[in-house]
Amino acid sequence: MRTALLQVSLCLLAVLCAPAGAQTMRRFVLAAGTNNGGVQRELLRYAVSDAEHVVRVLQEMGGADPADCMLLRNPDLETFEAGLQAMARTVHAARRWGGGRLEVVVYYSGHADDTGLLLAGQRKPYAEIRQFLESLDADVRIAILDACASGSITRAKGGSRQPPFLVDESASMRGYAFLTSSSENEAAQESDQLKASFFTHYLVSGLRGAADVSQDGRVTLNEAYQFAFDETLARTMGTRGGTQHPSRDVHMNGTGDVVMTDVRRTTAGLTLAEDLRGRFFIRDDQGVLLAEMRKPAGRSVEIGLEPGRFTVHWTDGERLLLARPELAAGRRVQLAAAAFVPVEREAARSRGESRPPFSVGLGDNLNLDISARQYTFSLGLFFNQQEEPFHGLQAAWLVNQARRQAGAQLSGIGNLAQDELRGWQAAGMVNWAVGPMQGSQLAGTVNIGRQVRGWQISLATNVAQALRGGQLALGANFARELRGVQMGVLNAADRARGWQVGLVNLSGRLDGVSLGLINYSHTGPFNLGLAGDELGFTHMTLRSGSRAFYSAFSVGRGGHLTGRLTAVGLGFGTHRQLGSHFAELELEHLNVSKDLESDRNQLTRLRLNVGRQLDPYLSVSAGFSLNLLVPGGDPVLVEPWGNQRLRAVGGSRLWPGLSLGLRLGRQ
Repeated sequence: MRTALLQVSLCLLAVLCAPAGAQTMRRFVLAAGTNNGGVQRELLRYAVSDAEHVVRVLQEMGGADPADCMLLRNPDLETFEAGLQAMARTVHAARRWGGGRLEVVVYYSGHADDTGLLLAGQRKPYAEIRQFLESLDADVRIAILDACASGSITRAKGGSRQPPFLVDESASMRGYAFLTSSSENEAAQESDQLKASFFTHYLVSGLRGAADVSQDGRVTLNEAYQFAFDETLARTMGTRGGTQHPSRDVHMNGTGDVVMTDVRRTTAGLTLAEDLRGRFFIRDDQGVLLAEMRKPAGRSVEIGLEPGRFTVHWTDGERLLLARPELAAGRRVQLAAAAFVPVEREAARSRGESRPPFSVGLGDNLNLDISARQYTFSLGLFFNQQEEPFHGLQAAWLVNQARRQAGAQLSGIGNLAQDELRGWQAAGMVNWAVGPMQGSQLAGTVNIGRQVRGWQISLATNVAQALRGGQLALGANFARELRGVQMGVLNAADRARGWQVGLVNLSGRLDGVSLGLINYSHTGPFNLGLAGDELGFTHMTLRSGSRAFYSAFSVGRGGHLTGRLTAVGLGFGTHRQLGSHFAELELEHLNVSKDLESDRNQLTRLRLNVGRQLDPYLSVSAGFSLNLLVPGGDPVLVEPWGNQRLRAVGGSRLWPGLSLGLRLGRQ
């Protein structure tokens, strides 16, 4: 008890005796990485791990307390916005109660376009991000965006590349800065070799000390950006995506620069001696690439690391050399040329691999695992459950489950992928992809996917929240957002862009074609018409579907030649709206008979309908048609234009026709 009271007293005394001008610094970090930009875009591989690396380096070397860091893995728009609001409340509380210097870093890695960030297919406009950061009551607000066309945020208020803003070593800067991985019309690229995006990889390398040009043990915002800019530009010159130019928009007042990391904060460190020159790759004992840099001769470079074992590869011209330093807590090791030994070039291809190129054995869940390089074939006797990221083929007689990233899944009953899936699922009964999926699902009963870029094929039902590709089922297909094809007895989509082919097609908003007996779209025509024609019939017709393709069901009563007749018909057409006027091209087939049991005449019409809307739900129309009548049983049941025979083709009759009518409903 006395010890606790003594500690509290010492803390209070330190606060009371602190110099009047001294101030504390508190840094808040929100990092979001989302591999899923929606079904329109390919799944990224390293956006989440990029965000993890940024948080890690800012905690280890950037003075960010873990309690003040928020890491969002694959958030949707709602989760991302909730994170921003939570940060705003935290910063407000810190300003109100804590005082001192407050800094905010918002990092995003994922998909974007020239108007905003794309999270699971939903857009967060750049203007809203700017507005959010400018509203924060913090001394420094930094946004780092690693995404395609992210440079558009620097353009939004006239931002451009500016000269370095480093003035001295003080920390009195106030304002905001936007750093982006690409210009407004460029793609941000990631590398399978680096297992990261180019920009974030070099940004983190710079923050660990590679960017410390002044050699004062601290990396400033300007130094980190310039290092990431130079390295990203150099490494992307020969890529398929083209040269990538990071950009920035900085509005800072005062003197100095923002210190992002302090190499001396880590409990261990690695220094590359002055006599070394070339490119260096530093990995931990798990093979994770922590830092990469080009080092000139004549100056040493210190890299901040945590205790552990590391491998350092050095390429100098044609040579490849290797050192394996081990860092203990409180120890800083210097590597000179004598610490490196030559290795064969082939070793560089597999560096970082923690397992042999080929192995066979039993996994943690008694699965038979056959591994070759980074791929694994895992066979479970009845169940196959993978807790760690899985790449390859997961097979089981009954059920497969993958909790994190998965490859292909094959089972007798069901497959469950709880995170991202790049591959396919095939099961005798059920496939369920909880996270975004880039591949296809094949099931005997049901396929369920949150976001699917590929095909869902089943004997019964397919369900997808968002789908780009196709759904094929003998039963029903359901999709909230569809870009592609639905083929089944029943097809239903909230928003559809593509084709629906089936007996019944339903959609909330359709930009495409519905082919079926019953077609309904909330944005297409849906009206009931009453019209008379040259045969003396009065027809009641229900038209529904999309503007590109609609179906029409009609029932008519009338006739001139043999008394009252009944006409039942089915038609299809296409609709074009021209202001308050409209035009339609329609093909209709009618069965004409005296009653349901008598012989029928077959009447086919190709008709051009034109009309005008009197108000949103009332229209008048006129139809001009070419008619073909094929008698069946009775020679002729109807004659056009008051029993006037116009033309005979064998036993058939061909004539032009006319109809006039009213419509009630949506055109």
